Amino acid sequence: MFCVVLRKRKRNLSVQTSTELVSGPGSQFLRQEASEHITSLQRDQWITGDVRITLTFNMSKPTGQDMTTESELKKLACHFNWELHKEGVDLNLLEVKFTESLLVPGQHEKKFHGCSYNFLAFVKYLQGVSDKALQILEADLEENTNHFVTFGNLACLNHLMGNDAAARSYLQRIEGTCRALPNDSPHGLQRAVLSEKAWTLLRFSKRHYSRAKDLFYDALQKEPEDREWNTGYAFSLFRLEGLEIREDKRFPFEESPAVKQLKKALKIDPRNPMIHVYLGLKCYKNKRNSEAWEYMRKAIAMAPDDLCVVLQVAKFMKKEKAFDQALQVLKRMLQKVPNSSRLHHEIANNYRWKAVAMGEPHNPRLLHRCILHMEEGIRFNPSFVYPQVELAVRYAEMKNSEKAEKMFRALFDLPDLRPADLQACHRMYGDFHLYHLGAEATAVKHYKLGMSLGNISTEFKPCHSRLLKVLDSKRTDIFGIHEFLDAFR
Repeated sequence: MFCVVLRKRKRNLSVQTSTELVSGPGSQFLRQEASEHITSLQRDQWITGDVRITLTFNMSKPTGQDMTTESELKKLACHFNWELHKEGVDLNLLEVKFTESLLVPGQHEKKFHGCSYNFLAFVKYLQGVSDKALQILEADLEENTNHFVTFGNLACLNHLMGNDAAARSYLQRIEGTCRALPNDSPHGLQRAVLSEKAWTLLRFSKRHYSRAKDLFYDALQKEPEDREWNTGYAFSLFRLEGLEIREDKRFPFEESPAVKQLKKALKIDPRNPMIHVYLGLKCYKNKRNSEAWEYMRKAIAMAPDDLCVVLQVAKFMKKEKAFDQALQVLKRMLQKVPNSSRLHHEIANNYRWKAVAMGEPHNPRLLHRCILHMEEGIRFNPSFVYPQVELAVRYAEMKNSEKAEKMFRALFDLPDLRPADLQACHRMYGDFHLYHLGAEATAVKHYKLGMSLGNISTEFKPCHSRLLKVLDSKRTDIFGIHEFLDAFR
């Protein structure tokens, strides 16, 4: 059997090749085939990142070393072997993002289409819906019959579902795919696997941004003008710099490695709308608003039907209080993807903030439209908690306290509520009691519960500021706020 194996090895450009030869019919052919592939790889030596490619040949029934199905599966280059763990990851959001993007015609280049199916299937597996994951992977094969990573995922998933016969069959298909490669093809196979791994790490979780960056960086050392590697490296730097919350710790615009790399990537790939979006966001963060608008206008002109681009540009317009422009691009996109919960949520937010900007936060016409789109978004994605918390507050603003209370109660009763979502529930439920019901004691209780979860989301500071506000309005600290806050110092 011939397989590609990805192993961690920090920036060590090396190739390990090995042959496991057995006696019997076909052994001479196997020896010759192995020698040809090894020679080809030694000519190429294209290995990058924390990746080591090991080419291993053995017969289907090896002698001398009893290779179990499980040990063979651990060697495969696929999502199941890339250390992607669900802890701290919003799987629902990942599922929605990739499901919705796949609904948009022409959203992906062909190679990224297969990558998206692999990613979505793995997310489904982590959500405990293995049958659905299997269905997605099998559907991918109908379009992409030689996708190496897909075969690996199918082999691993079938094994985990107890179907070792199917797992073995996919291992054999991997063998067949590799045997069919011309002698000079390992470079292309390695590149495809490396590409999918790097983009998967970048998209899966912020804890993997550095790993993705290292893969793209090392690939660039071999191919410094490559379009994909430059773009991936730029996006990784952008994401990493975005993790810094403190403004005084951020890179100035002119010194930002992300900005420099984004500009380099733009020269190589000037028609990539997301490069324009990220440069626009960098400009906006650095108060270069006119430049930000220029980048954003170019991005939306290039890709008016790209869901990711539309959402990013619309959010920028909302921050700039250009609500009507944002609503225009969002509603145009909604005609293409009417079932997008994210589009409905963003439209709702624009109506809400437009009312606030007008000085009429309880404007019944705008709040009504906001609520309609929030309800639609929740209907399409009932697992997305944050919009439901916001909807409960909007009900309260429309003087429907009973409906608001009912929704909050239902949210608190949800099993396995993510800590960040629970913190949002406590903060907004506290606001509901403080501002709409005048129940300070209940509000303080929930602000304290929210803060007790720690600084895990943007809701931590609002809980703290609300407690200070209650404290400032009282002559005496009847709710023990001082003592509670002292515990956090």
